[in-house]
Amino acid sequence: MNMNPFNILASGTAAKPGQVFLANEGAVDNQFLSEALTQYSVGWTSPDGKLEALLQTLTGAPVVVPKRFSFKKMNNAKAFAAVENDEDVRAIGADFKRVTVGGSTVDAHTVSKGLTLRIDRDELNDNPQAEQDAVAYLKTILLRGEIIRAFAGLNGAATGGKAITATWTAAAKADADAEILAHLQTLADDSGLLPNRVFFGATAFAKRFTTMRASAAVAVSNGAGLTPEQLAGLYAVDTVNVCNERYQTGSGKATLVSNNVVLLFNAQGSGVKDDPSNIKRFVTKVNGQDFAVFREEKAAGVDVTVAHQSLIAITSGLGIGKITVS
Repeated sequence: MNMNPFNILASGTAAKPGQVFLANEGAVDNQFLSEALTQYSVGWTSPDGKLEALLQTLTGAPVVVPKRFSFKKMNNAKAFAAVENDEDVRAIGADFKRVTVGGSTVDAHTVSKGLTLRIDRDELNDNPQAEQDAVAYLKTILLRGEIIRAFAGLNGAATGGKAITATWTAAAKADADAEILAHLQTLADDSGLLPNRVFFGATAFAKRFTTMRASAAVAVSNGAGLTPEQLAGLYAVDTVNVCNERYQTGSGKATLVSNNVVLLFNAQGSGVKDDPSNIKRFVTKVNGQDFAVFREEKAAGVDVTVAHQSLIAITSGLGIGKITVS
């Protein structure tokens, strides 16, 4: 994964107008906080809210935490314990059997992230919206970075028998939906929970259509054109999503996530720290907001910095699966 796809300069590099560079600690001093630009950031969303929706699909609802926090990893075997051999029956004069529930506590902290754009004073004179445009541009880059991190975490967590391959071509005439349903059941046996999200790369979704449409089985070919919403009902999951978003890498464009992968995982919308999600995005408010904007006057212009504090963590690797499609 290219972590510098936007020609982002290192902090301390001699920046020129129009260049994006990593925000340094001094740039996010409260003396430079811009209430007006921060409020603009709060109200701004990407076109049709696609990036925000994509991030929440991958990570569930954000969990608001202090800078330093801890969360509990539940002992999976004990979470699905059941009574056998009348173990819950109390003999006369005896106590009930005592149950202990374990689980490891993980100490963590959110990470400060931010980018700065230098705006030339001539541009400020020519474009009254230049600072607001900078906020939108920087927030877009930061959101894409979070999506890339979330996908990489889930993709890397699916290993062994949870990471399978599939051939979905016109010649294969495969029942892709049957393969997905079977893998969902395998993952449910691994974690005790059926994954509630299925996430397609764009190529994988197109190949699903191609292979099913070519099937001689009428039921399979008729299902090729099901929408993501209809597929969610078929798979008995909360959401099915397809990612078509792209970003600049080198001289060309690349998709934000791997095109030929289908991810299957659990991400809750509760915003609760210790629910059974595979992945969470922990967020620490910056001056009361998810994103804060800082403005620093320079001799030849203005530095606009958008900053946030977050940590994307795989909170349980159980039941995360993927299908790599060829």
